[in-house]
Amino acid sequence: MTWYDFLKFAHIVCAVMWVGGAAMMQFFALRAIAAGTGERLVAVVEDIEWISVRVLIPSSLGAFLLGLGLVWNAAFWTVGDDWIVIGLILFGLTFLAGVGYFSPEAKRVSKLIEAEGHDSPTVAARIKRVIVLSRIDLVILFLIIFDMAVKPAFSDTWTIVGALAAAAALSVLLVLPAGAGRSPAGAPAAD
Repeated sequence: MTWYDFLKFAHIVCAVMWVGGAAMMQFFALRAIAAGTGERLVAVVEDIEWISVRVLIPSSLGAFLLGLGLVWNAAFWTVGDDWIVIGLILFGLTFLAGVGYFSPEAKRVSKLIEAEGHDSPTVAARIKRVIVLSRIDLVILFLIIFDMAVKPAFSDTWTIVGALAAAAALSVLLVLPAGAGRSPAGAPAAD
């Protein structure tokens, strides 16, 4: 096994933990929202915050640093390669979202819970907004996976436009209110 092989393995493990963990948290959040109790919603958000600090942030930083190690260890990749630049931009977006919005908002929601309690409609609304916006962050993570797998160049216009269009469409679907998929008569839409 070469250093490159080891770094690639560790990079993939970190990416799997990061993206898989973020996806799994969405399923837990969906179940908490469906339960309809403020206590369940607050509990899942507290779990998500705990997991984020102890698993997702370290694994995201591990994937980033190991990815840089891969580039520096390989004679065939450079930091200036188009797909690496795209990956760094996408990583920067999700990192800034975490530092600039998700982490501060989690702290604000915690204070709101202390002030208003678990069953506050304001608390529930803020938590649901964070969950919905984190779905867009998850779409960005899947764009990073696409970028790492396909390795597009900036000249691959249709590949990049197609990926961005698919991500935008998925983001819209993921943030629509639950009732938006219903027919006018109120019956559930066909699956």
